[in-house]
Amino acid sequence: METIRHILFCPHCNNRAPQRLIYTQEYLEHGYPRDDSIDIECACYVVVCETCNNILLYRTFSYVEENKNFHRADLIYPNPGVLHKSIPKAICECYVEAARIKNLAPNAFAVQIRRALEALCDDRSAKKGALQLRLQDLASRGEIPPVLAEMTDVLRLLGNIGAHTVEQSIKPIHVIVIDDFFHLIIEYVYVAPSKLKEFRDWYKGL
Repeated sequence: METIRHILFCPHCNNRAPQRLIYTQEYLEHGYPRDDSIDIECACYVVVCETCNNILLYRTFSYVEENKNFHRADLIYPNPGVLHKSIPKAICECYVEAARIKNLAPNAFAVQIRRALEALCDDRSAKKGALQLRLQDLASRGEIPPVLAEMTDVLRLLGNIGAHTVEQSIKPIHVIVIDDFFHLIIEYVYVAPSKLKEFRDWYKGL
């Protein structure tokens, strides 16, 4: 069996390294938001990085039988730092930079997520001042519900540790929490409203 490999960036080890295809799963995608009368030939590619031996997952919505080269597909695991199209550019830029250093520099990752929160406050026209007060302003206006407001405070405090505290540092377990909390917040503020609008627009066209 032919071995298919390409030199690509691996977010696990932050290297450009040979990645080897080990499994291809073909499937049909149909239904909302696409026309459910049309089946789209798709594929997922399971790949191993030959530097760190970790697994990556690529997906394509335009699978062609004679072209099984995963380098043209989209990386979906690990998260490459690409956020939903509804999220403002300033926030996306902060997160892309954060994702690149997530596994290498946890303290810097926490600081970048804190910057992303600042960008969120700017986009939602929070009043000027310290980040804590700006997030409280968004919560008081209902932009962020109480549970997510508490999450933003956790991110702010961890960002402070990453930037200023010598005695403490951000650990890998903190990185997981930071990433999860951040995604929950932007899903609520940006992604969920965008998907709801997309569904409404699609439903009107039926």
